[in-house]
This record gives sequence, C-alpha cells and structure tokens, in this order.
Amino acid sequence: MTPKPAPAASRKALRWAEHKERTRRDLLASARTLFAERGYQATSAADIAAAAGVTERTLFRYFPNKIALVLDEAIALLPELAGSIRDRPAAEPPYQAVCEGIIDFGLRHRDMMALVMVSQGDFDIPTGGPQRPLIDFEDNLAEVLRERYAIPAQDQITPAVWARACIGALRTAIVISARNSRAGVQPAGALGDPLRACFAALRSGS
Repeated sequence: MTPKPAPAASRKALRWAEHKERTRRDLLASARTLFAERGYQATSAADIAAAAGVTERTLFRYFPNKIALVLDEAIALLPELAGSIRDRPAAEPPYQAVCEGIIDFGLRHRDMMALVMVSQGDFDIPTGGPQRPLIDFEDNLAEVLRERYAIPAQDQITPAVWARACIGALRTAIVISARNSRAGVQPAGALGDPLRACFAALRSGS
C-alpha cells in the first residue's frame, strides 16, 4: 500500500525545523571560527551573526547571549565529563576523583576549556532554558559519587554536598585561571594547577 504524502502543513513545519537547526549550526560554527581567530572578548555578537549570514536579532532568538554559544558545546560534553569522573581509580577519594576527572576531560578538550575560561566574566550559569543541564549536572555528579562510593539511597546529603562543593571549586578555579591568564601568570587554558589548589582547599577543610 502506497503511503499517503504528508500534509502540506506538516511538510512546511519540517522544512522550518530543518531551517532552524541549520541556522543554529551555522551560528555555532561562525562563533567557533571567530573565537579561534580573534578571541572571545574581541568577537561581538554582531560579528558572529554577520559571518553566519543572519541578523544580530536572529542570533538572539537562538542564543540569549554570547556565552551561550560557548556553553552549548560544554553542555553536549557533560556526559563525557561524568564518565571521566566515574571511571577514575576506585581507590581515589571523592574530591581527588572529581578533580583528576575534570583535568583528564580538560586535556581532551583544551580549546573548549580555554573558551570557558576567557569568557568567565560572562559565566553566569542560567537556571532555566537550554542551559538548564549545567544546573542539573550537580545532581548527576551527586549520583555518580553515590554510585562510586556505595552511599545508601536514604543518605540524600553526603553526595549532594560533595557534588556542590566540587562545582564550587571548579568555578573558583576557572575564575582564578582566567585572571592569571590575563595577567600573564599562566598560559590561557591552563586549569590544572588552580583546580588542584581549589580541591586541596576542599580536602584540607573536610
């Protein structure tokens, strides 16, 4: 039996969805190219839109601000980051496992981590919308730690505190690393030493 052709309205909706996804991909590609060529701070939203062949107003329909173009890639890689932490040697205590897992992940994605650091002045994690997974990652990390250390399900506090402390240490390390990079103290994207120092502060206070 020959299938009936899709109604005209359905075909139009499909073409529009494809157009939106293509525009979104073009904006991301434009942003990555310009960030690499000029740097994050020297690239404006208008530059990104023009390179993608759209207006700045169109860009803001897809991404609420410039940092969202960086966060999009970071969000896509969150499952890999969780896996890096989950797969650390079993003997490592929680803060060490998270710290070294982040460093391993950062070494595989140097360019993306460097962008996150140079854009840290805009690094205000949103609580809703497309960037909601960055908030949810705290809960995912808590579950990874619960699984790693066989914490009973009724203990709702220990893994959650560990996870939120780790995210706080990461954010602090990003700010310090960006500040050091701007001052010429360390190369751009060099997160390892500040991260280890922040996690050492966590361990010494526990």
